[in-house]
Amino acid sequence: MPIVLREQEQLIAAKLEVTYGVDPGLAGANAIMVQDITVNVLEGDVAQRNNYTGYLGNQGSVRLNTWCSVDFAFELSGSGDVDVPPYFAALYKAAGHSELITATTDVGYSLSDDDQDSNTIWYMKGEHKHAVRGLRGTLSLEAGTKQLTRLRFRGAGLYTAPVKVVGGLTGVDFSTLLKPLPWNKETVPVLTLHGVTLNAATFSFEQGQPPEYLALTGQEEVILPARNSTASIKIREDELSVADWYEISRAGTTGALAMQHGIDVTHAGRIFEFNAPNVDVQTVAGSFEQGISYLTLTCGIIPTAKGNDYSFTHR
Repeated sequence: MPIVLREQEQLIAAKLEVTYGVDPGLAGANAIMVQDITVNVLEGDVAQRNNYTGYLGNQGSVRLNTWCSVDFAFELSGSGDVDVPPYFAALYKAAGHSELITATTDVGYSLSDDDQDSNTIWYMKGEHKHAVRGLRGTLSLEAGTKQLTRLRFRGAGLYTAPVKVVGGLTGVDFSTLLKPLPWNKETVPVLTLHGVTLNAATFSFEQGQPPEYLALTGQEEVILPARNSTASIKIREDELSVADWYEISRAGTTGALAMQHGIDVTHAGRIFEFNAPNVDVQTVAGSFEQGISYLTLTCGIIPTAKGNDYSFTHR
């Protein structure tokens, strides 16, 4: 009887590599509960053969290189302990972040442009395993009053021939994972831009760090050569005396952007903070919903020194 590869039987597991491009060996404990998976395991450049042969027809092609692309989302949740990294922390590191654990206080993630880690992920479709080595990529965050807060990872890695794993990835247990907090008035004590408290419907962040596959005669690697981080916030339009976002945008004024998801003490171990110290408002777009005026503020996150674009904190 032929096997059936079902959509709901997909799994992603991720683990930090000790040596770039070398699979460290994964287990069920490395599984991440994901959604919206798109994995293309056979990306690459193909050269068509275009010779004159005296007759018509396709002459075939030569594959020049092969790499993999991955794209998936996962719910933003904490570990339950203020100084224990979230279970998906390996993906922070694969997106160019370093980790700093402060005992009894928090776990912080800041950008590390010079010493970047990599992951191996196993993409499981039932019993079919696709290992993607040397994975690096970029993160985005999506939050809103009508959706669960989640992160998205888009990356690229080195190709490995797929294999069959009888029984699939064993030892996967998501039963202890904490549910994500809703994003609303009761759970977002801080959301400020240029010191102004916002009444927001949505908040999103794009790291803007697309991975590039590098293929040379002596090197095969996925690199993160550039970054252009942005944020977007949809707010209820307020009095101009509160904040004139039109003039702030026109003048190119910069200021801090801060968001805290989770209440101090009440949600200890589940609190997530985003901080960007230097942000401008690049565009201001108006719209109406439920008969009320909203503004969507698109912000540029501008570093003033190497790697100080923004930071994440779990506590």
